[in-house]
Amino acid sequence: MQNSKTYKLYKSGKLWVVGAVAVAGVAVSANTTQVSADTVSNADAQAVKTTDATQNDKQVQLTASSNDTTTDKVTATKYATVSSTAEKSTVPTTAGSSVSQDQAKDAVDKAQDTVKSDADTASKVGVDVTTGKTTDVTINDDNASSKTDEVLSDLNKQDQAVKDATAKQQANDQAYQTATTEQTDASKQGQADLDNATSDLDKQVDTSEKAGITVNVEVAQSSPEYKDLSGLEGQDLLDAMAYNINLYKQAIADGVASEKADTETLAKLTAEYQQKQSDYAKANSDRDEAVEKGQSDLNNATSDLDKQVEASKNAGLEVSVEVSKVSPKYKDLTGLEGQDLLDAMAYNLDLYNKAVVSGVSTEKADTETLAKLTAEYQRQVADYEAQKAAVDKANADKKAAYEKALEDYMNGTNHTTSMTAQTQTDASSGQYQTFMNATVDQNIGEFTLEHDMNDGVHIIGHGVLKGKINWKIVSNGDGTETVTISSIELYSYTYTNAYQNQAVNQNINFHVYDNDGNELFSVYHDGNTTFSKTINKTAQINKTLKISPNETSPLTQVLVVDDNWIWNTHGQVSTQIKNTNVAPKAPTYEQEPVKPTAPKATVHHVQVVAPAKGQAPAVPVASVKKVTVADMPNADKPQPQKVEVHYYNIKKTPKVEKTATPETLKAVETASILPHTNANESHGGVLLSAMAGLASLGLAFGISKKGKNQN
Repeated sequence: MQNSKTYKLYKSGKLWVVGAVAVAGVAVSANTTQVSADTVSNADAQAVKTTDATQNDKQVQLTASSNDTTTDKVTATKYATVSSTAEKSTVPTTAGSSVSQDQAKDAVDKAQDTVKSDADTASKVGVDVTTGKTTDVTINDDNASSKTDEVLSDLNKQDQAVKDATAKQQANDQAYQTATTEQTDASKQGQADLDNATSDLDKQVDTSEKAGITVNVEVAQSSPEYKDLSGLEGQDLLDAMAYNINLYKQAIADGVASEKADTETLAKLTAEYQQKQSDYAKANSDRDEAVEKGQSDLNNATSDLDKQVEASKNAGLEVSVEVSKVSPKYKDLTGLEGQDLLDAMAYNLDLYNKAVVSGVSTEKADTETLAKLTAEYQRQVADYEAQKAAVDKANADKKAAYEKALEDYMNGTNHTTSMTAQTQTDASSGQYQTFMNATVDQNIGEFTLEHDMNDGVHIIGHGVLKGKINWKIVSNGDGTETVTISSIELYSYTYTNAYQNQAVNQNINFHVYDNDGNELFSVYHDGNTTFSKTINKTAQINKTLKISPNETSPLTQVLVVDDNWIWNTHGQVSTQIKNTNVAPKAPTYEQEPVKPTAPKATVHHVQVVAPAKGQAPAVPVASVKKVTVADMPNADKPQPQKVEVHYYNIKKTPKVEKTATPETLKAVETASILPHTNANESHGGVLLSAMAGLASLGLAFGISKKGKNQN
């Protein structure tokens, strides 16, 4: 005997499941086709994809591909099968002939271990196993084989009963699990399919309602006539569950088909309504776009015309504006829908656009005409203004120049300043003749006073006195000036030697005094050395003079200088200022040109009446139906199988010598020491009698031997 496994491929919801079923059988011949445990047909392989390729001794799961979608065509659930046929007990029924007591006990113990193991397995799978009272069995050399065979035969029956209960328990559990799984999968898939259809319907209802359609939703309950599963187990449960699942699937398919039909019908109605709305919206959109463009074109033309009117008015023209209103003969759009509405609207918009083009053309023509008229007038005005501007500018320039010259004259401080050094010397001529002169900066008043040194042979050197005259000139507003000579500053005195002094008298001394005779500076030297002295002294003068235009002030003394040597040279430094203001002549102005006369003009504003809008389409009302399917009844959990086992306590008998006579054996009565197992026991009567005799002899032998030991 050998164990093998066969596999069935069945649909459980959306899962393809390969289940392993253990089968005991004889190996087939070499001509039998061997099928791998994980082999499925090509058609089945195309319908699924493997998600877990790990194979064990129980099952392999294959998950449906994403392309497996529910359709209106119902795929019937295949009837799953389950077998409660158990494997044959491996407990032997005989121990063989001529077994010893030890062999007999060992055979029984091993058999009981098998029963206990199978009983434990049965308990683990849910079988209610009860254990009865242990039976004592005494064997000896003579009855070891027969007694052991009886015990083994009973243990074999018990073990087979345990295996049968285990197989049935497993079959019931498998049937319950399979039925429950298929029911759950079918419910889950069916509800998912129905939910998807309902979701699509809900989405379409939402879409339709958002589109403005009124949708009434009803709920319909589908209740298939399911089989009652109460008390069913095993194959009966699987068959009934498959029947219910098929009813459920059909109800789901019908519900899905119904909801799909409603979804499609509602979608079509919505599409038609939306198309009408789209046509309505397009008609009005075309109208609004045309009116917006037309109004924009007219507004632009009117704006250009208004700008030109404003420009012309600003240019001095007299312009009046008139309004012209245009009303084309439009078609009536009342009650029109779809293409009729679009066609009628297109006709009206064509009339409107033509009227707009005509109006724009009219306003543009008025704009151009007014622009030309304005340009001509502006040219005349420009010529006039150019001539006038030239005259005005010339006269303004003359006036400005005169006013500027007059203002400069009245407020002018124009002047020239001169400085003079006058000397009174004892040697104005001859061998010791000397000189002295002065210069002044007209802008800042700084002066330089120069004199020479004459030893009678040469001019041996030159002396330079530097300083500054401080004055202030203020205009009197009538061309006259008031001059104030405030002070004189002495900066430095520098003597530069040119030749060696050859005079006997070399006592040269140079002095500077203010007008009051106060000495401001003095220096003594022999004329043979170049030197420079810093003075930094100021002498107050504070003399004020008023000078008329083109008048020169008298000489005003500012310093007294003495250059003392062989011959003394005395001098005065004076200054005078001239008023150089000159009164301007009044200008002769030019005559202005004649201004041109402004023209008059009339322009037109054109207004075009816009076409009416189309009417919105009537809102449709629709009704749809949602389908619910009643749940399938649940399978009852199977009741546990019950089985009772009991075990044996094998007692061995010591070996004794055979001293009894055959007549003694006949006197022993036959008795059975084994429990009743409901098996056919008639064939073992003689054997049991023999075993009983042997047992009696053994017992007698044991007693006899014991008695001897006591003596």
